[in-house]
Amino acid sequence: MYKSLFALTLVCTSISSFANPDLSGRNPFVDIQAQVLDTSTGKPTWQRLDHIPYVQYPTGLLNQQGSGCAIVNFAVTPDGVVKNLNIENSAPKRFSKDVRKAARQIVRDWQWPERTDDQTLELTMRFDYCLTFDYDKKSEAIAMCVEHSEQACE
Repeated sequence: MYKSLFALTLVCTSISSFANPDLSGRNPFVDIQAQVLDTSTGKPTWQRLDHIPYVQYPTGLLNQQGSGCAIVNFAVTPDGVVKNLNIENSAPKRFSKDVRKAARQIVRDWQWPERTDDQTLELTMRFDYCLTFDYDKKSEAIAMCVEHSEQACE
């Protein structure tokens, strides 16, 4: 399987890491897209985040050479503490455990800013995990992941 694994994060419109999954020398490109559900207008819409904190592609998902998505509901208290974390949906089912675990980890590790108001924010976020074995076409891989994130997570 995997002889070695290392991660390097690049922050731009996505989080990226690299790995050496086998001895053939192929280096996959992995991408994680994050979106938040904006309910401030009459019609809820997904808003892509340009920057998310350092995250690593889920090792279990990488080992299985898989991609997936998860939708997470949770609350953030004024002091930045995550409460009531619930995975609403994840796909595909065969990678569900790894995708759910990774989404929980991202939300829990996120450094939520403290606020001066006393309101607890109810948030819904979507995380898409994409993997391709054509590292030379990194920009195409990111575009593919963005396209994937616009489809239903089921």
